[in-house]
Amino acid sequence: MTASAQLFDEKLSAFKEQQNAPWGRLRYSIASANLRQHLADRPLQILDAGGGNGLDAIPLARQGHAVTILDYSAEMLAEAQRNAEAGGVAERVTFQQADLAAIPALFPEAQFDAVLCHNVIQYVDDIEAAFKTVCHALRPGGILSVICVNRYSEAYRQAFQQLKMGAAYASLDARTIMTTIFGVPARVYAAEEMRQPLHAAGCEVAGEYGLRCVCDYIPNNDIKSDPAFFAQLEQLEYALTDKYPYKLLGRYFQVVARKTTPHE
Repeated sequence: MTASAQLFDEKLSAFKEQQNAPWGRLRYSIASANLRQHLADRPLQILDAGGGNGLDAIPLARQGHAVTILDYSAEMLAEAQRNAEAGGVAERVTFQQADLAAIPALFPEAQFDAVLCHNVIQYVDDIEAAFKTVCHALRPGGILSVICVNRYSEAYRQAFQQLKMGAAYASLDARTIMTTIFGVPARVYAAEEMRQPLHAAGCEVAGEYGLRCVCDYIPNNDIKSDPAFFAQLEQLEYALTDKYPYKLLGRYFQVVARKTTPHE
């Protein structure tokens, strides 16, 4: 991993600030709505691999699913536990402090109906190995949801949001960016680049989405906190998340895949 557990511990406050900002709320709400289209209408066993402070997992627990949050940051997990208790779903959430590599040992059998791998792959050295690791715990027919910064978005973000033409030009072919909160390099990909490593892990893509297809290109962040403006922005973002070609320019992409091969 390119970012240590200590770094995530230290940056929890800044991370929470971004989650609670209008763009953070959009990221979580739209990703949740996209995922819900692929989940069976019954209580499921769900693993959130690299689940941080639980903002992806806890809404799933509220929907009646049993959720395991795995993360290697003690502070993130402590915050996730507080969030689960505050949300009244602590009895449906369990916690594991571990790295992704520990998944096969922690869960030797394929026991989960869905696995989330959100904002994780940009910090791993080998995404094919990472997908194989997380899919070890996924039942055949189960769903894997992947979210990552979209490399196609960086030049537009630099040009429109930051008004930095030189930085936009320099980022056209860049495969790493510096993260705003954590200040470490992170790899960036495009949604179509997930197909081959997911296939190697025994999964086939069932849906590709863009998250924040407009929001991150609006230079005025203050207006995004205006309730009337945000309501219109949110409506537009929900409309664009699965529409070609707009989804190609989301700040993040979300790929949902289904496991097609038996557990090894």
